[in-house]
Amino acid sequence: MADEAPLSDEERAELVAYLDGEADAATQRELEAKLSRDPRARAEAEALQRTWALLDFLPRPEPSTDFTTRTLSRVGVVRPASAWSLAAAPTAGRRRWAWWVGTAAAVVAAVALGFVAGRRPAVPTPPADPESDPLLVQDLRVIDNLSLYATVDGLEFLKALDDPDLFGEDAIGR
Repeated sequence: MADEAPLSDEERAELVAYLDGEADAATQRELEAKLSRDPRARAEAEALQRTWALLDFLPRPEPSTDFTTRTLSRVGVVRPASAWSLAAAPTAGRRRWAWWVGTAAAVVAAVALGFVAGRRPAVPTPPADPESDPLLVQDLRVIDNLSLYATVDGLEFLKALDDPDLFGEDAIGR
């Protein structure tokens, strides 16, 4: 028995889980069988149980009367960390790499926007004097009544309205 090695960390963790009641059924059966045949494991389990029993005799600390107030005031000041930042906080190299990628993406977007804006056809500017443009003067009645013409379905509809049988004697110009 002197040449037997002490329990490994994994065996000790399984034993602690068993004593705390946190082990699953299969692990419990294995550990119970091991404790019945291995005096070294049984001694370790008894030592752990005695240690935990002694903890019950220690005085229990009482929190101060302003503990809740102080804790809540500090929690309100601290921003909660996201799960991402706790799981894998980026290193300085990653941040630098992300900055370069972001800058490159912004430059590409600016170049693409400039290319698209440069290829748009220019909107013709109206002449300064409407009298100088003969087409504008010729179509002035149409432009003034554009809101009325917008509701028309098409030229066929307008030709159908010109039918003398449609309005009878109320037709304009008849």
